[in-house]
Amino acid sequence: MARIAVLGATGYLGGHAVTRLQADGHEVRAVVRAPERARLPEGVVVVQGDVTEPATLPAALAGTDGVLLALNGGGDVELAVQVEQQGVANVAAAAEAAGIGRVLLISGMFAQPAYAAYPWEQAKARGERMLMDSSVASTVFRVGFINETLASFVRGGRPVLIGRQRHPVRPVAVGDVMAAASTAFGRPDTANQVYDVAGGQEMTLREAAAAYASAITGRSIAPSAVRVLPLWFMRAVNRLFLRGRMTRPLGILTSMDRHGDVTDTTAWFRDFGAPPTPFTQWVAQQRDSVEGRS
Repeated sequence: MARIAVLGATGYLGGHAVTRLQADGHEVRAVVRAPERARLPEGVVVVQGDVTEPATLPAALAGTDGVLLALNGGGDVELAVQVEQQGVANVAAAAEAAGIGRVLLISGMFAQPAYAAYPWEQAKARGERMLMDSSVASTVFRVGFINETLASFVRGGRPVLIGRQRHPVRPVAVGDVMAAASTAFGRPDTANQVYDVAGGQEMTLREAAAAYASAITGRSIAPSAVRVLPLWFMRAVNRLFLRGRMTRPLGILTSMDRHGDVTDTTAWFRDFGAPPTPFTQWVAQQRDSVEGRS
């Protein structure tokens, strides 16, 4: 059991991290900008802190053994740099000063020079580098395609892709990612390592979307029935009607359309083993969950 500060605890990945860390017996401290608005599980200690304001971090991190970063500055480029690049550097400096034993950063698979085509990916890549160059023991998880993201690919009971997405991916359950993150805090051998994180089953995003939609609708949906919206069309929609709210997701989907899954999971499987929830098992769990609610 350790005292772990989570920054980004109110976000999607950070929320899953909080849940898993608590389940594993860690004492969780959520460092948030506005504690009065935070909605977090019972037992989580909530304190004020902001990665873009370094002066708030020493008190927020005091007395903790480890830090988990699940940061997302959104689609605004300036904010992404402030949060995902400089914010990581600010936390690294505060962790060094506090003598914290481990900082674990949840990053993305395109946050590496060969694939960082967009400003937020470049910010993440620079943040990774700043953390790894610091003296604090650090671990980076570059996470690939997360199973749970498939929920956003179903509209009106029909699976819909943005871009043709012909390259294979290896989806991974978010619970498996956070289980590994939780155990990493107690494992010295995972310090100063960068892991590409993905599942063990390779498939196209079209196949994954069809399998998920079949599970939650109770209808057999073939991959060929998945609707495809062209990237150029969605960029126009984003520009004309959505005020740029889809800019970052469309950039990620464009990278996926070009490259597919770019993870090398050799080290991930070596040190953490195969993720315990294969994609087919996860899909069955979604089907059972829907049936249980009906």
